[in-house]
Amino acid sequence: MITRLVVLAVAATCFPLCAQSRDALELSDAWVRALPPTQSNTAAYLRVHNRGAEPLVVIGASSDIAARVEIHTTREVDGMVRMQQLSQLQLPAGDSVELAPGGIHLMLLDLVRMPAPGQEVRLCLELASGEQACTVATASKGGPDGDAVDHSHHHH
Repeated sequence: MITRLVVLAVAATCFPLCAQSRDALELSDAWVRALPPTQSNTAAYLRVHNRGAEPLVVIGASSDIAARVEIHTTREVDGMVRMQQLSQLQLPAGDSVELAPGGIHLMLLDLVRMPAPGQEVRLCLELASGEQACTVATASKGGPDGDAVDHSHHHH
């Protein structure tokens, strides 16, 4: 009985803080690059905005179509454009980060299926608080509005 009360007390204390973290994170303009169905990986992009008064830390991500999702950035090393995995993404209070081609993005790895243009994909960001913030992204060959986008940042 005492253990149950302790668990309830901890949950009651954490709930407002955890809910604030998740609710403070606004996800918008999400899209996933639709590639040929033979590809086993693709990228996802979105705008992430911290509406809260406290900094937030994104420590991971997931998707309904990928075995794993990693946060990557694109860097130039010795004249070559390379992707580098990031362990976390810091979001100061009131700040936004654009996950976009050629910069920070999500890599969807070991896909169950490649989404066709127009299909919806669920994306979730995992916060250091243990909460998740999720959105639905639309698959597109060239961007949220279908425009052509440079693919050169996908070379390893």
